Amino acid sequence: MHKRILFIFFFFIVSCSNKYQVYEKTGFAGVSKNNKIISYLQKDSLIKITNKNNKVSKVYKVDDQLKSTDPRIIYLPEIVYDEISLNREFPLVLVQSVRENKSFIAKKAKTFDEEKKINKKVKTETIEVLKIDNQKVITKKIFLDFGPFYYKTYSETLFRLLSLNIKNKKLIYKDYAPKNHVIFIGPLKNLTEYDNIYLKLGKIGLIGFNIRVQ
Repeated sequence: MHKRILFIFFFFIVSCSNKYQVYEKTGFAGVSKNNKIISYLQKDSLIKITNKNNKVSKVYKVDDQLKSTDPRIIYLPEIVYDEISLNREFPLVLVQSVRENKSFIAKKAKTFDEEKKINKKVKTETIEVLKIDNQKVITKKIFLDFGPFYYKTYSETLFRLLSLNIKNKKLIYKDYAPKNHVIFIGPLKNLTEYDNIYLKLGKIGLIGFNIRVQ
């Protein structure tokens, strides 16, 4: 009997230790100034970064960890932007944690270091391409969605709270349908406007929104 209890206890401990916590978050990326991948996940964690616009994704290793609340969910070197064809104006990405594989980490780290060396050689050419790209007319806008809520009372409470903290009331809208109540903020013209709104929402603990770019 005692052996059976010990076996069950051991199995329970092993099962708990083998549980893998998945990190998944959608948000805007920022350009890394030190050519490193910086995320909220711990250093050396494996992550899959997906370009939300074209669905292109690649796996990378985190170089450093973000220590404080930031409007960007991740900072990426220019070379990563290029590899997944990430738009500089609206760099919307999905970041997901990936189970670690030591051999993969070593291989990926070596490959990425080589790519960074090559990237330095073509830095001038990249800058010229960016200058041309920045001249394009931007027509898309950013929208932040809260909900949907089943009960209208919840959405009305949120609407009042947002109205108290955001000066420009014209940015806050209601999209109501039976048992499907959504509050959204927008349109935001660029990342600067997004950053300003994000910081205001962060102060009142309302950063659990979905981002749309359209």
